[in-house]
Amino acid sequence: MNHLLIHASATIRAMATNPYTHQTRAQLYTAAQNRAAKLLDSPHSDTGHLLLALAAQLHTARMATRSPGGELKGAGTLLDAYADRLELLQRNARHEVLHDAADAVLGNRAERWLRPGYYEGSPYQRGIESDAGLREVLGELELLRKR
Repeated sequence: MNHLLIHASATIRAMATNPYTHQTRAQLYTAAQNRAAKLLDSPHSDTGHLLLALAAQLHTARMATRSPGGELKGAGTLLDAYADRLELLQRNARHEVLHDAADAVLGNRAERWLRPGYYEGSPYQRGIESDAGLREVLGELELLRKR
């Protein structure tokens, strides 16, 4: 228990002095890319690769948080302005749910099961395409979980 309190205290102190704590996803993406570029050709290249992987995760979030409000100044409707963003956010949510469920059921075999090869109809592709596809793939994972 003391170990947890010490760890929590250290984490709180680190967050208080962390200059990135209150940055937006777009700012974090840019900062991670820039720092990774500096680290890749150094003894800390592993940290550079980690930052690149994290930045790739943030990139999708960055794209999803762009506000299309400026398009309202044109002749478009609200639906026209927000349709692409809505689709991206929904696809991102399906991606997150799919990976979380596959990791919970399959552990380190999840990625191989989701993408056994890049072909039409892979569990990953079906799962992110639509809510119905996600429900179908979650059903397949449920059957695997019960085995």
